[in-house]
Amino acid sequence: MTEEITRCVQVCIPWRLLKEKYLPRVLADRINPEIGVSGDVIDTHSKEEFSEIASLLHKEGLTISLHAPFYDLAPGGMDKKILKATRERLQQLFDLVPVFVPLSVVCHTGYDRKRYHEVEDAWLETALETWTPLVEHLKGTGTALMIENVYEKTPRMLIRLFEGLDTEKVGFCFDTGHMSAFSETDMQGWLNELGPRIKELHLHDNDGTGDDHLAIGEGNIDFESLFEYVDENRLRPIITIEAHKEEGLWQSIEALSRSERFRRIIGL
Repeated sequence: MTEEITRCVQVCIPWRLLKEKYLPRVLADRINPEIGVSGDVIDTHSKEEFSEIASLLHKEGLTISLHAPFYDLAPGGMDKKILKATRERLQQLFDLVPVFVPLSVVCHTGYDRKRYHEVEDAWLETALETWTPLVEHLKGTGTALMIENVYEKTPRMLIRLFEGLDTEKVGFCFDTGHMSAFSETDMQGWLNELGPRIKELHLHDNDGTGDDHLAIGEGNIDFESLFEYVDENRLRPIITIEAHKEEGLWQSIEALSRSERFRRIIGL
């Protein structure tokens, strides 16, 4: 059962760890990677280097998803120089879509109400101007933009963002750990508001006090409620395991193997 589940999910792996340590294991165990590509990786690697590893993964029939850079980026930022740098960095990542041919590109909004509450409408307008051309970039590909909750206390601004980007090329990446650690809205509240837009799940656990990226079952997140919603609404999102320790990956897969709801979602 573990092998069957592994073949049906993505696993988060930063590019450098994939390249320098885990590539042989990924190929041998047939792990589908969600590759985290940071800004410094883009600056220090060529398209040829990316293409070499992408080709190895595709040759083995593995699926790829990408996680875009997010440190210091402000897609809805008010400072024009910071905004320009953000858009350039995101465009660099989206230029790699033909190289990796990923199922999805996962991006953070950069929204934090503590910083932007006085300029929310301007933030939203700017963010839409950032994301719209990037979504256009994905037309004609099999890749979708997934916008992930991080520091959002409620779904409100994400709802406004999705309404402005009303296309099948954009979906909601519901991150369970971020919801637990940072949100004032419980899981049912998120599902009530944004459940139908879920096209990707990031699964990791914590006890609500920090973004610990623990194995599923090591915190107190109610994953069965999530799987029940996904199953009953016949959603079939990309599913990414985001436990940050290697043993946490296998613990998570073992926990998922015990969930009848989860097995039904992935067709096992």
